[in-house]
Amino acid sequence: MTSLRTLYRNRWFRYALTVVLLALVALKVQPGKITEAAGSARPEDLTAALALTVPFLLLKALRWYAMLRAASIEAGFSEAAYSLIGGMGLALITPARLGELVRAAYLRDRQKWKIGGLVLVDKGFDVLVLAGLSVPGAAVLLGIVPAVALAAATAAGLLVVYNPVRVAGLLSRATTRLPARRQLLEAFSSLESLGSRPTSEFLALTLVAFAVVLLQFGIILLSWHSWSPEIVLLTFPMVILTNVLPLTVGGLGIREGAAALLLAHFGVSAADAALAAFLMFVINTALPGVIGALFLPAPSGAARTAGIQRP
Repeated sequence: MTSLRTLYRNRWFRYALTVVLLALVALKVQPGKITEAAGSARPEDLTAALALTVPFLLLKALRWYAMLRAASIEAGFSEAAYSLIGGMGLALITPARLGELVRAAYLRDRQKWKIGGLVLVDKGFDVLVLAGLSVPGAAVLLGIVPAVALAAATAAGLLVVYNPVRVAGLLSRATTRLPARRQLLEAFSSLESLGSRPTSEFLALTLVAFAVVLLQFGIILLSWHSWSPEIVLLTFPMVILTNVLPLTVGGLGIREGAAALLLAHFGVSAADAALAAFLMFVINTALPGVIGALFLPAPSGAARTAGIQRP
């Protein structure tokens, strides 16, 4: 176990694993077919899918802003949006997208541990909704056991987000003897953003955001394959859920392989499925992340650019 943890912490190991998995996927679907699929993609479909990235990011920013306000973090919408996009840049090269914790550096509020906890809460809503959306597909394509496991995980997640006080109390007692307890308690205080009404709002915003993503995937599939809501709803939530696995950079290789396997049930070729999944990663994750990394100011200057003076 110690040697496995050492390998996992080594970024070069993750880079190598990413390359190996991508190579295996490419060999499985055949490079020539990938090239053929890429060449046959209709520009109008890709343009329409790309345009939907804007409302997707706006919904993500709105949810992040709402969480900050609910947790009494001082931030305007523009500052919240800056921190969201800024965090996506570092997240591209970190496992499980934990680089998004850098969002705290883009916010003027000094409660950095609390903001870090909020980032994890924000990501948790994505996982929770995706787990719920994946239940029907798992039941049809994978079997009853994975479906029950996802349903149980969804139910447990709902219990957590609708009972934040109890969860915070459990976490506080579990960390009594830890040396960084003060910082951990500040991080746990992020749970105060949850409650019956705000939790329902966060879930609603997450569902609408993923509805946009599912529509994007359906539009991209139109470039190569006729589609139906059944194909999209039963496969793509599980494809996105693989991003939770912190094994490769940006989930590369894992996501494309999962798409190839799942969409094969509906007669979609491995090349078309893998390329569609990769394009979704590019337009919704890589492109915003690159913009955040290259064009936004350094965290220390982000608040000033947003028109906010630091205290």
